[in-house]
Amino acid sequence: MRNHWYIACRSRQLKRKPIPRTVLGEPLALFRDQEGNAAALIDRCLHRNMALSRGKVDACGLRCCYHGWTYDASGRCTAIPAAPTGGVPETGLRLKSYPVVEKQGFVWVYIGGGEPGHQPPDFPEFGARGWRHWVMEREFEAAAFHCVENFLDVPHTAHVHRGLFRGKKVKEIEIEVTGGADWIQADFVGEGRMDSLIGRLLIPKGAEIVHTDRFTLPYLTRVDYRMAENRQYIVMSQCTPVAPDKTRVFTYMAYRFSPLGGLVGLVFRPLSKVILNQDVVVLRKQTGDLNRTGEARFVYHETDAIARGIRELLDGGSLEGRPPDRKKIRA
Repeated sequence: MRNHWYIACRSRQLKRKPIPRTVLGEPLALFRDQEGNAAALIDRCLHRNMALSRGKVDACGLRCCYHGWTYDASGRCTAIPAAPTGGVPETGLRLKSYPVVEKQGFVWVYIGGGEPGHQPPDFPEFGARGWRHWVMEREFEAAAFHCVENFLDVPHTAHVHRGLFRGKKVKEIEIEVTGGADWIQADFVGEGRMDSLIGRLLIPKGAEIVHTDRFTLPYLTRVDYRMAENRQYIVMSQCTPVAPDKTRVFTYMAYRFSPLGGLVGLVFRPLSKVILNQDVVVLRKQTGDLNRTGEARFVYHETDAIARGIRELLDGGSLEGRPPDRKKIRA
């Protein structure tokens, strides 16, 4: 999963002061050069291995707080203050750097080897007319796989989010599952209005709901609900693995509910935060239980919808060429 783009931070978080981030176990120092361009270096000075994120940025680059060794965005050492050559290194000292792309308010970092052959994905309807959006960021004490599985898991909503996302009434829902080389998707057929606060707030009575859940490598989830042309919302989460049991999740929430978008947002935003925090808690409990009882020994059931397919893709498999799979679940 290294040859992919991951969000390291939000653009507004990266100002004049460098910040530390960890992606797939790699400690990074993120900073902006004098022109304001985002850059990422391994967070370890060549000289005495001090974290460069403790330093500061000047005209020569990112300067280490210990002996002042300085590096530009490419990782080239540009200054050694104590050197008799006037501080300019005589040798081609170079620190590991990472490709960076800044778009749609996020700083993306490529951890793989060589130059990336693709660009980071786009967040849908970003800045589109009639659409509103906000972003939530949380650090989950859970593996990235457990996060994406949770975000696309309908049955748990009736238990973890009862009353908010799902109500007491249980309904049978038909699902069609399709997949490809790096994705899997569940289309929910004939799903009715949820008997819950979210359902009563966002979904009119008798509305025909178009609901899809989609996973794309490496750890990107997308949930779409469409009740009418002017009533839609999208929840897209990019999961950045920090460590085997820690994941930083950036959740993009986009919606349009004309002409009451502003009023809907006053309720929708705080409810979404409550629901996300409930997932933070339940995944922390799951991680604690896995650490206590040993390696995961999951049973994949047809009610899991697309969890087995997600696991296959993450294990290097492909779902391309498989016929659509129809199944039913109660939620």
